[in-house]
Amino acid sequence: MLILEKTRYGQVTHSWEPLSSFDLSRLPYRVSAGSVEGPIVRAAWTRDCEEELDACMDMCLKSLRSRNWSHSNKGSKDETCRGRCRPAYIDCCKLREQAEALKFPAADKAVAWLKQHHEELVVGTVVVIAGVTFVVAVVGGAGTALVLVPAILMVSSETPLVPQLAQVKP
Repeated sequence: MLILEKTRYGQVTHSWEPLSSFDLSRLPYRVSAGSVEGPIVRAAWTRDCEEELDACMDMCLKSLRSRNWSHSNKGSKDETCRGRCRPAYIDCCKLREQAEALKFPAADKAVAWLKQHHEELVVGTVVVIAGVTFVVAVVGGAGTALVLVPAILMVSSETPLVPQLAQVKP
C-alpha cells in the first residue's frame, strides 16, 4: 500500500508499506460480514457525455414547439438549446477527464501527482497504478495519513457471490 503523509513543515512524504502491516480496522468505511459500512463509490465511468448532450438538445427542442416560440426560427432555437445544455455537457466532460486522470502507467508518476494533489482526493476515489487498483482511505486520529489500499482488501471473502435481488411489492 502507498502511504502519503504531510510533515509539520508542509512537505508530503510517501512510503510503500507491506499489506501485512496494515490494520484494516483503521479505515473509516469497510465491508464486513456481507454488509456495507459507509458509502459505495462507483469505480467505473459509465456516462456518455455526447449522448447526454444529444438527449438534452432533443428534449429542449421539443419544449420549444409551443405557440410562444412560433416566432423563432430553427437556428435561434438551436442556439437557445445549446446555451441550456452546454453547461451540463462541460461538467460531464470535466468529470470524465478527472476519472480518467487517475490512471498512471508507472508508480513514480503516480506518487508525484498524488503528492501534488493529495488535498483534492476524496475518500473512496479509485486510483489505478500500473494496472493495480487502489482505493483512497484516510487513517489516523485527525486524518493524518492518506493511504492507497489495494481494492482487493476492500472486499469481504465472507460475502456470498450470488446476486442479490430486491423485490418491490405494489
